[in-house]
Amino acid sequence: MKSRIFQPPGRGIQESSLFRFTVGVLRIMYGILWLQQAKWKVPPDFGMKTGDGLWYWLNQAIQYPTWSVHHAFLTNVVLPNFILFGYLTLLTEAFIGLSLTFGLFARLGGLVGLLMAINVTLSVLKAPNEWHWTYFMLIGYSLLFLSFPSGRMLGLDSLLSRRLANKRGRSTQLLSWIV
Repeated sequence: MKSRIFQPPGRGIQESSLFRFTVGVLRIMYGILWLQQAKWKVPPDFGMKTGDGLWYWLNQAIQYPTWSVHHAFLTNVVLPNFILFGYLTLLTEAFIGLSLTFGLFARLGGLVGLLMAINVTLSVLKAPNEWHWTYFMLIGYSLLFLSFPSGRMLGLDSLLSRRLANKRGRSTQLLSWIV
């Protein structure tokens, strides 16, 4: 008898109402986490004058580097353009949060969340008094929401996927994967 570790998509546990509900709730909670994190990135100086906020954490990443390439990027690109990167960080985290909270383009939110979670992990991995597993969980949740269409579970992607179901073309294929 041949045993399978993975079931083909569309069969098995993913069709369970409890599974779909649980994934939807986890995605919404993870989206709210990103929105809450975006909230303390406060323009116009992102903590530069007071030495807190994003400015503090950038300096922690520079003081306690994890990887030389990342450290060089932070020191030579981000630091001299801190305000620009502050706005980019705020907008990126807001996008991730909104995408995952509402289940709208959730796979794209998962992908951007994965990249941001890797960046954050590299930034704080060696900082004192940080619980590293927090950042590994950020990566894990992003991988989960990237790996399958979680926005179709308690999310707006379920409405979009129905509209795309009978359409053809490359852009429709890409959009179908995102939702």
